[in-house]
Amino acid sequence: MKKKTIILSALLMSSITLVDAQKTKNKPSDSITKKVKDVEEIVLVGYGKQKKGTVSGSIASVDKKILQDRPTTSLTASIQGALPGVTIKSSLGDVGSVPALNVRGRSVAGNSPLYIIDGILSSAADFSRLSPADVENISILKDAAAAIYGTRAGYGVILVETKKGGGGKMSIGYNMYNGYQTPTYLPKYVDAVEYMKLKNEAYFNADNSVGHFSQYKQEQIDLTAAGTDPDRYPNTDWYKATYRKMANLLNNEINVSGGDKIRYFASLGYLKQESLSPTKGMDRYSFRANTSSKLSEKFTVNSNISFIKQMINDQGGGINTRELARITPTMALRQSNGWWGSINAGKVDNTFANTNPIRNNIEGGDSKSNDQKFMGALSTSYTPVKGLNIDAQISYSNWNYRLGEFTNTLSPVNNFLTKVPIAATARAVNNYHEKWESDELLNTQVLVGYEKKISSHYFKVLGGASYEDYTRRIIEGRKSNIPKDGLHSLSALSTLDGTLDELKSNTSQYAFQSVFARINYNYQEKYFLEGIIRADASSRFAKENRWGYFPAVMASWRLDKENFIKNLNFINTLKLRGSYGSAGSINTIGYYDSQTYMDSNSTVLGNVIVGSVSPGKLGFSGIGWEKIVTKNIGLDGSLFNNTFTFSVDLYNRLTKGALMNNQLPYETGVIMDSDPVKNQTPPINAGDVVNKGIEITLGYNKNFENGDFYINANFAKNRNEVLSLINSKPLYKDNWITQVGGSIGDFYGYKTAGLLTQEDINNNYPKLYSSSQAGDIKYVDINGDGVVDENDRTVIGNDVPSFTYGLSIGGRYKNFDLNIVGQGVKNVQVYLDKESSQAFFNGAGAKQYVLDNRWTPENPDPNALYHRVLPSGGGTQNIGVASDFWLFDASYFRIKSVTLGYSIPQETISRIGLKKFRIYANLENYFTFRGDKRVKDFDPEMASDRSTYPNLKTISFGINATF
Repeated sequence: MKKKTIILSALLMSSITLVDAQKTKNKPSDSITKKVKDVEEIVLVGYGKQKKGTVSGSIASVDKKILQDRPTTSLTASIQGALPGVTIKSSLGDVGSVPALNVRGRSVAGNSPLYIIDGILSSAADFSRLSPADVENISILKDAAAAIYGTRAGYGVILVETKKGGGGKMSIGYNMYNGYQTPTYLPKYVDAVEYMKLKNEAYFNADNSVGHFSQYKQEQIDLTAAGTDPDRYPNTDWYKATYRKMANLLNNEINVSGGDKIRYFASLGYLKQESLSPTKGMDRYSFRANTSSKLSEKFTVNSNISFIKQMINDQGGGINTRELARITPTMALRQSNGWWGSINAGKVDNTFANTNPIRNNIEGGDSKSNDQKFMGALSTSYTPVKGLNIDAQISYSNWNYRLGEFTNTLSPVNNFLTKVPIAATARAVNNYHEKWESDELLNTQVLVGYEKKISSHYFKVLGGASYEDYTRRIIEGRKSNIPKDGLHSLSALSTLDGTLDELKSNTSQYAFQSVFARINYNYQEKYFLEGIIRADASSRFAKENRWGYFPAVMASWRLDKENFIKNLNFINTLKLRGSYGSAGSINTIGYYDSQTYMDSNSTVLGNVIVGSVSPGKLGFSGIGWEKIVTKNIGLDGSLFNNTFTFSVDLYNRLTKGALMNNQLPYETGVIMDSDPVKNQTPPINAGDVVNKGIEITLGYNKNFENGDFYINANFAKNRNEVLSLINSKPLYKDNWITQVGGSIGDFYGYKTAGLLTQEDINNNYPKLYSSSQAGDIKYVDINGDGVVDENDRTVIGNDVPSFTYGLSIGGRYKNFDLNIVGQGVKNVQVYLDKESSQAFFNGAGAKQYVLDNRWTPENPDPNALYHRVLPSGGGTQNIGVASDFWLFDASYFRIKSVTLGYSIPQETISRIGLKKFRIYANLENYFTFRGDKRVKDFDPEMASDRSTYPNLKTISFGINATF
């Protein structure tokens, strides 16, 4: 009986196992899912990899769902909104532009992160141009974990690993998408009739006693409205006429991978992108080849090679966005006989005839740029005994950039009324500018690592050394009065071939030497401790300040492995971690800023090139390392069978001795400029800045019988404060101020309280300008002394978002998949003045929002969106000073990407040798919920500027195939 019972039990268990196996076949069990997640959750750390569960630092990794099959021209834009504390601003949509990225707030200057691609020091442009299909892993070191990279890691480190090939039979992948791009927003200006009426109103407001009200007669307005005489009274939509209605985007990529003892991954890509400018376009070619060769059980050789060539060709002279924003709708684009426009509301207008942005783009010249980047690395890994690894890598990168710009001669525009050429609109002398830049970086590094487990104790030690040699070369020349337009050559120097105005070259070099070490220890995989030390020496500093030392310590505690947590079944993992460490930054230091030097120049005297020297840049031997000390405490966890995940970080990042340009008295004659090439002042360690904040990441993942679903959200709050400045004196630049107790990005000017009323005027409300009347901006008397003057200027806003957030939602049902990515910012302003918001500035037009809700005697609303309209010269009381009246809310939430895909069933495509065939449609930047309700025709991602090239939204269709 007992034997039968045993047999019956065995059969029953077998049945249960078969049932469970069948269920598992359709739906992975929680234990299997957990194991798979443990395998996949690998993050990149300095000079290596770690399981995420063993990491003690604040390291963010990009979920591949965000990158997978999303058609973007920039990898940087692909991760926008995906990571807390990582702010990406894609404010320019023109071809070849690189979005700006910063980690955890902003410092005084030069707060860009460090980019490392396959162990090779890289740039923001290199990262941006990477194909998402080539990327295996992206990790961002945000706290003391970055200390392993020392002097350049103070503002975060972006680590990228590209694909190496999965082994086995060769697999071929093909990705293609075709897209169509249009502006997210274009400025909305009033049409010609509204402009004429509004301009009459402005002159009447300025002085109604001298007949300004009749600048445009009713007859002129009626002719413009009728459209019967477009030669003299046109109604031109300049933005519609200037930009393409739609720009095409085409991308093709093919890759192969596989292998056994020699694993390989190779890809080839081509991207073609049109600009909104009808004369401009970009072609980008990319190639990558990665191999991993296991020569023996102890010896492995790896190679990484990539090459990207980007060509931007503009058959026109470029679009001057400022002139486009200024020209009025009453100006003719072309006359009916084909001549370029010369008539503005019935009169000849020499100024706009000359600055016509479309004429200058079509006939003004041409430009070509050729940008090439090669990166290659050869590395070896040797394991003489178990646990001991010796790795060596030599890498070389070379960037070449060539720019050729030709400015054509221009024939004068003919006066349509008199048929006589307008001499002021001619350009008699052409010129050609050519520039070649090249940089080379050779890097060698050796790593020795040893790991050992003794009972419940685990040790891992890493030591390394690296050396960099960098050379940058620039050759630049200008030539004018060339016999033929479009002749891209500086070779001929005779007077018959033109005049050589400038020819110069420059070579810069630096060397960089580093030693570093890291030790990892854990007990029972429950308590983790990590220590880092790095020493860097740079030739950019004087000998006495050359070395910098950067230590860090990190610790974490796996609470879920404690008995008092194990009994809580809903908790899968729970880890408490903390870190403290320092890193550095030299982003604002030139190669020779510790030395005073002269610039070499050349000029032409009597058709002979003569060398000369001129004052270059003042040196300062006391320049030291900018040190960034970071404290971080975090909590990570997963709950309910790993369906819910979370991560919380609190951080404090102190920049000590922030590097900034020394503001010398103007009497010294030293040029101070934001352009580092023109600037002659040396940087100094002049201030301390702290960024404090909190970051939260939440995730939910659920698998079900026919698919899966996920939702991830992240939030980050940052507060920035300037703790000290040299001499405690504020630094002023344009509309910004940097001062002790303030924040980086503070706008400085007058606070306003709406518009002045007649009651204010009658009650002698203090005015900044004596000419101010009812309907003009009402400035606030901050100090309460009864006078509004420069002493009432204060901080009025900030252009750094203090709150950022992102959201990604997606899933799969049978053969359909849907992915949505959103990103937003809050508590941030943008300063838009002059042509971007102010009516009639410097002869410009007027925006629609001015017409819609302005102050008038019939609408004397003190809270109107716009003051009483005045001509540019008569409205200095409103547009002559910086004030928060011209600050606009740049908060927004934008649906960055919506992708809907369909995969053809495997049983169908396998008959023709396919492993995967997916078609999809994607919308990029199509939906925006904006904070500012006052002006609705600017992109909230744009910078504070008078005019910019528009950001873009894209609709695209593509396929992914694997053979």
